[in-house]
Amino acid sequence: MSEYLTGYHTIEETLKRGGVKGTLLVSREGGRVAELSALASRIMVPVSDVDETELDRLTGGKSHKGAVLVLEKTSGSVKGDLRHRLNELEGEVALILVLDGITDPQNLGAILRSADQFRVDMVVLPSRRSAQENQTVARVSSGASAYVPLCVVPNIPTALESIKERGFWVFGAEVEGESLAESDLKGRVCMVMGSEGEGMRRLVRERCDKLVRIPASGHVDSFNVSVAAGILMYEVRRQQRFPGC
Repeated sequence: MSEYLTGYHTIEETLKRGGVKGTLLVSREGGRVAELSALASRIMVPVSDVDETELDRLTGGKSHKGAVLVLEKTSGSVKGDLRHRLNELEGEVALILVLDGITDPQNLGAILRSADQFRVDMVVLPSRRSAQENQTVARVSSGASAYVPLCVVPNIPTALESIKERGFWVFGAEVEGESLAESDLKGRVCMVMGSEGEGMRRLVRERCDKLVRIPASGHVDSFNVSVAAGILMYEVRRQQRFPGC
């Protein structure tokens, strides 16, 4: 199974991340395409010249500007095993973001862009009923998704139990929760975001140690999920005295 990435910035950030298994296909010479080809060659990623029509076919007619990065993907977790990554998080301060059913790739991309900015230690996604890392997510995140440690798990409630066993306090975002201003978000924190329309599922909510909400007094019901995630990540990092927050 392969994934096709387009967009100069997205391809560049993915190549810079390293560990890329795939091929850069190019149909033009010079300019940004030449820069991408040189970068790919330096990190030993094969570069192949193809016809413009081939890139059109692979991308379904979407704009590719003469370059497509074809990534080889495997089933299961996209970037790592949950237990392995948890074992790597040994510090007294850490932040994990769990997304319970974010189905819109645009929202997922925006969340991962913020997660990169706030240096989230790990983002956890369910393998079903959720958007996954793909070309749209990479584009919306402006390539930031290449840097975010991401784990895809078959069961979120079970994942939360594993996270709690590693000394994390699990907070769930709910409109009926305690105000962020009254919540202690220091130390090892796991923040759970529910789906865009229905919020967290019951079994996920029951695994949370506390429910929290963003203080607001607007005329609509709630924030967009990607906006809410950004606010929550900032508040956690602020209380953790994270550099720059």
